[in-house]
Amino acid sequence: MSLETQIAMSLRPRRLWGRSLAAALLVAALAVASGAPAGIAAPAAPPPAQAAGAPPPAQDPWPGASGPAPAPGPVAEPRVLAKAAVLADESTGQVLFERAARQPRAMASTTKVMTALLALERLDPRRVVVIGAGPPRVGEESLRLRRGERLTVRQLLLGLLVKSANDAGVALAEAVDGSEAAFVRRMNRRAAELRLAATHYVTPYGLDRPGHQTSARDLAHLWETAMRRSDFRALVATRDARLPGGPLRLRRFVSTNQLLGAYRWTVGGKTGYTNLAGRCLVASASRGGRRLVAVALGSPDAFADVRALFEYGFSRFVRVRLAAEGQAVSLGPARPAALRVEADVDAMVRLDQLGGVSFAATAADGATGGATSAWFVAGRRRLVPVRLGRLPAAGPAPTSTLAAPPSSAGPPGATAPASGAGGAGSGGGPLGTTLVAGAAVRPWPVPPGAPAPAIDAFLRREPP
Repeated sequence: MSLETQIAMSLRPRRLWGRSLAAALLVAALAVASGAPAGIAAPAAPPPAQAAGAPPPAQDPWPGASGPAPAPGPVAEPRVLAKAAVLADESTGQVLFERAARQPRAMASTTKVMTALLALERLDPRRVVVIGAGPPRVGEESLRLRRGERLTVRQLLLGLLVKSANDAGVALAEAVDGSEAAFVRRMNRRAAELRLAATHYVTPYGLDRPGHQTSARDLAHLWETAMRRSDFRALVATRDARLPGGPLRLRRFVSTNQLLGAYRWTVGGKTGYTNLAGRCLVASASRGGRRLVAVALGSPDAFADVRALFEYGFSRFVRVRLAAEGQAVSLGPARPAALRVEADVDAMVRLDQLGGVSFAATAADGATGGATSAWFVAGRRRLVPVRLGRLPAAGPAPTSTLAAPPSSAGPPGATAPASGAGGAGSGGGPLGTTLVAGAAVRPWPVPPGAPAPAIDAFLRREPP
């Protein structure tokens, strides 16, 4: 599948978009694919008629990936009012947008993501919990639990995650560890295990307390950890619930997450609000085979912020291949290629930056065989690291990353391999060039069925 086709598919009109906007985006995307000095080209002019009996020309396995083309206009960043925010692609963990994402902030009821995760890890959902003296004393949002009342763990989890009930959080904490204080210690141990460096818990429910804090990036990581569990996913996707409340009485409530039903691609989310924290939301959405996770902290309207982040991620980025396993690497224009790429490198690149991707590498000791850090950059932002190894002695000489791929090897009429690597002697794909530090890089189409690579292990989901 050519890169322009992938972009067109990623911009397929959605119900929430006007047709004119979708058409305009499609034209812009195809303009990118029609070529650029650093990038992606329009199909070449039709070839002259083939003489009778002549062998067919060699086919390019990467159609539409050579030649000049203009870049599209700049892509505006999403209008987000939150004081801290992050947007990441779930399959790769690549961060697509962030603002003060590592800054510690009050988290309000998004605290309950950790409370629910630990309860699911430690308790049978069918277990009956007898409400003690602690839950009825908690203020703010609650189920109005009464001492001696009996509910199952699952019922309490629905109250915790759907209604955001504080007393349900205390009841679950006491069911896990016997006391709220012991459970909070467990919360902080789990945060340390997950390397949530900016996170510290004081309560299992999230009312404002000194030192009770997290960061947007920490919360995204915690959310992804919890979303690996099918039971957690089912709870945060629940739009309304009914729980027993005593003789002749039911507790009825709807989810505090207004994106459920209002934004059709929402998978689940958890809200929060206090005077100190402001409006908070962590949520996932799935569209077109991709899933994004977004966090907004300290917002006047977290739902609008997260929705804007999702639209930005789904409509303004395309996944491309930037390097292939075995591709030669040179640490400078005048230096021989002494390194190689150890694994295929894909990244989500914003549409207006497809022609501006470059390769950067630094040798720790100045020697090509030393410990080397390498990565791809677009818009002055690091996209993805590149793992390098030593190139065999008979490696190729460096070539410009902007040069057109060499002609396909093999007898006349042979078709070069169309795999992600392009094949050692293929006429196209990343293996047709050498990566040179400081030079621009041509993005290539991602082969169909190629697995998503791990880009940022901090957000990376484990395989299902």
